[in-house]
Amino acid sequence: MLALVQETESKESIRLLEVEEPRCGPREVKIKVRAAGICGTDVYGIASLRPPVILGHEFSGEIVEIGDQVRHFKVGERVSSETTVVRCGECPYCREGLYNLCVNRKGIGSGVNGAFAEYIVVPEFTLYRLPEYLSFEEGTLLEPLACAVRGVMEQAALKGTEKVLVFGPGPLGILVSWVANLSGAQVFLVGKAQDKERFAIALKQNIAGIIDIDEINIYQFVREKIDPYGVDVVFECSGSVHAVHQGLEVLRKRGKLVQMGILHREVELDFDTYFFSRELVVTGSRTQTSSSWQKAIALLHKHHLPLRELITHELPLERWEKGFELVRRREALKVILKP
Repeated sequence: MLALVQETESKESIRLLEVEEPRCGPREVKIKVRAAGICGTDVYGIASLRPPVILGHEFSGEIVEIGDQVRHFKVGERVSSETTVVRCGECPYCREGLYNLCVNRKGIGSGVNGAFAEYIVVPEFTLYRLPEYLSFEEGTLLEPLACAVRGVMEQAALKGTEKVLVFGPGPLGILVSWVANLSGAQVFLVGKAQDKERFAIALKQNIAGIIDIDEINIYQFVREKIDPYGVDVVFECSGSVHAVHQGLEVLRKRGKLVQMGILHREVELDFDTYFFSRELVVTGSRTQTSSSWQKAIALLHKHHLPLRELITHELPLERWEKGFELVRRREALKVILKP
């Protein structure tokens, strides 16, 4: 089968290769991949990558084979999957259901072979049926939606009264703004003039507003238009060091910053100013857990989210280079590859 493989640590080593089809173990299912989304980690890298490996972790498809010990799924069902497919089940994190932090964690598309291929094999325990109202293309967005739910509903634990800023109007930032809005928060999405079309998509879910930092002084806007004391929660989804500093500056005392974008670099912070004097809280939100997947699907059952609006391009797997380039140049929101 054809698969998109990163052969070494270098992104220059990504190749479309003919590889052997994966075999289905007794507790595994084999899925024909119908659609797979390009994530920023596919393009820019991630620390957990263990090459050579087939990339891709946002996907949906159809079960074509099941192992003889699989009990809850059958051939022909439409599914998607959690990314954490290897977990020890014994460490303190696993015992809490925090599989994303397992000391032996391996994720599809980084630690084990992923979904930029004709077929993928995953354990039964990672599977979720696609709601009937989602297309295969929309089904690829279940994984980033679960990431958004993890950050908003589990790490920030919004109560519904908060004033919130979301930095970064990419797919994750928009999904975070939608989930926070549905949680009852007053949400503003922060970006730049070049994000005009992305802002328009975000506003389809009726968030409170957008902040174009090329046109607006964000500090002045927050204190004059939102709250003189600052906002309650900041979600940093852009992976920008500058956004981290801006986010910390606009938080009220005892406010919280949730880091969701990957920075790929160190950040220098004044601990006396931010943490001693203002008692700010900073936490991260890494991928998703089973609970965040369950909450994401429950959210879709209850609310209509215009997921289709996030998909701007669909390409055959053979045109992966075009898809990656669209992401690098910020000319696309979500690119779907189809084996």
